[in-house]
Amino acid sequence: MPPLRTPYYLIDEAGLKKNLEIIRLIRDESGAKSVLALKCFSTWCVFDLMRQYMDGTTSSSLFEARLGHEKFGKEVHAYSVAYSAEEIDAVAKFTDKVIFNSVSQLKMFHNRVRGLTWRQYQHAYQDPGRYSNWMNSP
Repeated sequence: MPPLRTPYYLIDEAGLKKNLEIIRLIRDESGAKSVLALKCFSTWCVFDLMRQYMDGTTSSSLFEARLGHEKFGKEVHAYSVAYSAEEIDAVAKFTDKVIFNSVSQLKMFHNRVRGLTWRQYQHAYQDPGRYSNWMNSP
């Protein structure tokens, strides 16, 4: 056998499936959704398997959002510490949910992701009532 070229990634499919079954159990028992963080695992050769157990992906960059949209094909959540105007427009093409890091980012880009609901925004804030008048404050 010729030597393996490195880096070489070997995925234990049986081990992965065992972990995915745990995710399925948690989802079924709790009603929670499970999304794959592409920052830590973007090995798309197993996305067909993972798609059966997970609700989508979460990304922290435009290219991760695009990968989730094009290769995983389910919900795509996006988060960034700060978005630029160009980036939010590009990310919005690929995502179902955008999580803002601050009220100022939310105010700045609300109209660009207008199709999302407040319920989706509240994931970024543990106390959504605190921001009930966020559009009217300076």
